Amino acid sequence: MRSRSGWTHTSPPEVSDPPTELVGGPPQPLTPIGAGVLVCLENPPLSINITTRSEWGAKPWNGTPSSVALSQRTEFFVHYDGADHILRTGPSVPQAIERGHLGQGWAGIGYSFVIDQAGTVFEGRGWGLQGAHCPGHNVSGFGVQIAIGGDQEPSAEALAAARALYDEACRKTGRTLAKRGHKDGFATECPGGRLYAWVQAGMPAGSSDGGTSTALSSGVKPGARHPQVRELQQLLIKAGYGPIPGAVTDLYGPATQAAVARFHDRHTELKSVGASRDVAIGARGFAVLQKEARR
Repeated sequence: MRSRSGWTHTSPPEVSDPPTELVGGPPQPLTPIGAGVLVCLENPPLSINITTRSEWGAKPWNGTPSSVALSQRTEFFVHYDGADHILRTGPSVPQAIERGHLGQGWAGIGYSFVIDQAGTVFEGRGWGLQGAHCPGHNVSGFGVQIAIGGDQEPSAEALAAARALYDEACRKTGRTLAKRGHKDGFATECPGGRLYAWVQAGMPAGSSDGGTSTALSSGVKPGARHPQVRELQQLLIKAGYGPIPGAVTDLYGPATQAAVARFHDRHTELKSVGASRDVAIGARGFAVLQKEARR
């Protein structure tokens, strides 16, 4: 988190956490791996695209951060940018953070991932490198910044992407990770009132108008059959992207794919990188579509 007067960390977050301290205090019981796997199966990971460091133009590391095994991860921290509203989206978001962190003498961007208001997820330190986002929790915790500031409202797209990223983190680690705001591990206002309330509510895939979006199952993909395809078809028709001949069915067939492509033609910022015709709805697109259909 950043404030008007500069970055708020008072201790060098690049220093490795003590090997016996996974969560900044006495060891805490972890969710058994078996139970974690069951949780992930009951709540399948959402489909999510991550813009890699090379794609957003990250600079080389100023000393590569230490590696961290997925088995050491027990927490998922949410951050915001600081006091000021963030109006930009796209690669300029992680680039600005990287400049600030390099200016602090760090190895590079300190967050595991950054999410802009369009719901784009940018790789920072990723899944396997130690973070620099919350002293005492940089080994145990993934750190994710949602690029807003002050009392700014997080978008439905950003919240859906953050939830998708959390679910993927649980899948990768094989356990249910603790949901944290930055202030749960460090004396700070971060992640601000709005995001902290969202974290305490369980990080639902929400919308900025206070509604709640349904999470998209990873089984909903072109060519597949899945019960949730029915909901997708109904939303596409209601939002004006029909017709879908033969709807409503479980099949994500050519007619449904064509409707999703029409949706992406209107929302080009949600298309997969490099795709001229995108027929996969994705977690961010599904959240936006639900919001449109409710209008």
